[in-house]
Amino acid sequence: MIFRFIPAFLALWLSACAAMQPERSIGRDIDDTNASLSIKAAMTRAEGYALDGVDVEVTDGLALLTGTAPREEDRRQAECLAWSALAVRAVENEIEVGSASTLRDGARDSWITQQVRSRLLRDRSVRSVNYNVEAENGRVFLLGIARTRGELERAAQHASLVDGVTDVVTLVRVIGEETTPVARGERQAIACGGEAIPALDSLPSLDPPQDVRSAPVTPID
Repeated sequence: MIFRFIPAFLALWLSACAAMQPERSIGRDIDDTNASLSIKAAMTRAEGYALDGVDVEVTDGLALLTGTAPREEDRRQAECLAWSALAVRAVENEIEVGSASTLRDGARDSWITQQVRSRLLRDRSVRSVNYNVEAENGRVFLLGIARTRGELERAAQHASLVDGVTDVVTLVRVIGEETTPVARGERQAIACGGEAIPALDSLPSLDPPQDVRSAPVTPID
């Protein structure tokens, strides 16, 4: 099993916020929910694009896009629309191009999601309330906040031990770890195929996606 640890494209402002409020809060959850609803509404109104098969999950300001789209231009448009919510600080586009009927097993993914959540909930070494779990075709995405790198590795290992899981991708902020910033406005412009929007350039910046292999962890019974 290979774990892919991807920093949640966090900006310098997150480091300051972490010192005052290191874990998920009700206010942050409300912002995430509103952002998710806003993105989904924007996708529904997008004329000329087929975005019905796209799923949106926003956690700690990170928008994860999964599901399927029939064309590459649909996939790109979904990412562009995800940036339309100001509460979104980063976008991870995992949309697959193809037919939903042939690429996804929704029932299996739901079962995997429940199994991973159950394992995290039973482990007192993991603060499960800080994590969100999404599964797509056997791939498990972990989102949220980890108190330590060791806790994140333990959560990833739990996910890897569930039957049917082929890959574990972490999009989790680890408290206390610094990140390299990249301008949010610039990323939005790239996703939308246009110029950077001046009004957005002053918003918090984000670090680029990275693939980081995890260190060995202690086996879990």
